Amino acid sequence: MFELLKWPIRLTNHTLPAIGLALFDKMLPPDQKFIRMAEQLSEELDHVLGNDGVLLYPSHSTPAPYHGQPIIKTFNFSYTAIFNVLGNPVTQVPLGLGSWGVPLGIQVVAGRNQDRNCLAVAIELERLFGGWVAPS
Repeated sequence: MFELLKWPIRLTNHTLPAIGLALFDKMLPPDQKFIRMAEQLSEELDHVLGNDGVLLYPSHSTPAPYHGQPIIKTFNFSYTAIFNVLGNPVTQVPLGLGSWGVPLGIQVVAGRNQDRNCLAVAIELERLFGGWVAPS
């Protein structure tokens, strides 16, 4: 709560969404229904990906947001957070610049404990698209 009070005067090292999430986690106990849903989704994704599949998934709903912009679109973190919750290996691959001159990329997601597949596909995509490009 103290960090929330410090946020308007910029005396905290945390973003407003991070503070809100921490408060939310502190006030509400984990819901077993959502835990079961995450377990089911994890099993389904493992079944779909198997030992040799990968998923190419957007990193964000738009090209890289400008500094401070994610506060306006708080829930866009879900593009990456879902795989943290599920425990899948993910590699972010730079693909060049978007229409605003900011970095554009994609996530390569593999099945749990299949990091080698994730990295192999990411390396190949980076080679095909030229890798990281400095933003304009």
